[in-house]
Amino acid sequence: MEKELEQMVKDVRQKGYPIYGICTKAEDLIFEERVKMNCFYCGKYNTNWKCPPQIPNIDYRKLISEFDYIAYIYVKEKIGKSNFEQIRRESNIYLHRALLECEKWLYQRDNSTVLSFIGGSCRLCKNGCALDKCANPYQSRTPVEALGLNVVKSAKRVGLEIVFPPTDYMMRVGLLLW
Repeated sequence: MEKELEQMVKDVRQKGYPIYGICTKAEDLIFEERVKMNCFYCGKYNTNWKCPPQIPNIDYRKLISEFDYIAYIYVKEKIGKSNFEQIRRESNIYLHRALLECEKWLYQRDNSTVLSFIGGSCRLCKNGCALDKCANPYQSRTPVEALGLNVVKSAKRVGLEIVFPPTDYMMRVGLLLW
């Protein structure tokens, strides 16, 4: 799997997406109800079709355990006071589009059930979500945090250090399953 992940990341990076990848295992993922509760306090709660309470009420720990391979896909961008908000917005879109490219790469190599979760809420629609339904149902993705996954603690188990608040680097972390 490591070689496959390495080749996929290399190919997706050549398309202009500044991503990295690191393997993990289902048993290394830490799920916490308090992470899901943060969604409730988000200003976008109940306004985004891929965030709670709009997402399926399923056992995400069980869902993830059904996959053979799991990888963190992430973007790490240098930040400063003058570009923080710009990098914050751009890193979300870079990661989202890169994950879609990763899905496509795996699908083309006989992985029909590939799935990804983005870092932060879906921002594909520039003016926010439509009121009646998702305008991009085939491309929009659910945030990994909405599953109840404590990304900071889980990523630390494989040596991926996420710092809050970000000072020198902004990191966006998603999850890729196949």
